[in-house]
Amino acid sequence: MPQLHRPRRIGCAESPPEVFPEEAEGGAGHANPAYSSGDEKGEPTQGNDAAAAAGDEEDQPLLRGIFEIKKKSCDVVLSAQRLSWSPITPESPLGHSSIGLQRKEESVEMKDVFSVKLKRRRFAGQERGGTLLGIAIFVCLKKEGNKLKDATINLGNISEDHCYLWYRSVKTILTGFPNRPKSLKVFINPTSHKKEATRIYYEQVAPLFKLADIMTDVTVYRL
Repeated sequence: MPQLHRPRRIGCAESPPEVFPEEAEGGAGHANPAYSSGDEKGEPTQGNDAAAAAGDEEDQPLLRGIFEIKKKSCDVVLSAQRLSWSPITPESPLGHSSIGLQRKEESVEMKDVFSVKLKRRRFAGQERGGTLLGIAIFVCLKKEGNKLKDATINLGNISEDHCYLWYRSVKTILTGFPNRPKSLKVFINPTSHKKEATRIYYEQVAPLFKLADIMTDVTVYRL
């Protein structure tokens, strides 16, 4: 009687390549590579793995440092998706966290940030240079309905190298958004908003476009 050989089931899964984010300008280190394994049956999950790896890479910390925010020393973390910070919790001499103090993390999505500037103190008439105070992050916040409100997050630090590294890294993230305009055509109806539209634009709107490095071509209708 001939012997029957049961076919052996061999499963193989390809290992995803190591992914290293680009090194941030000024010497920021590489983020840890992320691996995504297949399921126990060895079924291919390359599409899911690629999406998960991309999401993990975007959320990997690019920079981490200490800044003063609202007169409190904070641990600040920057990733491609968000900027987050939390107050540094004081510790007791025995090494235990102080009772009643908790780390409350706050964050903003990078898609809501429209500009970043180095913040300096200048004397009257001084146009360049000045004492470095830190970094100013300009954010657009959503209010009720379709209303938007701008806000500023001040990161205090007097180190030139530290602040410039953060400034360049945030700037790189902002310039990487593909759908942000570089220039706009603006039409103003001078009779709208109780005939205050022109003044409101130049006093409130135009400065925001300038902060965001958006060039504008303005036309005021003459009725």
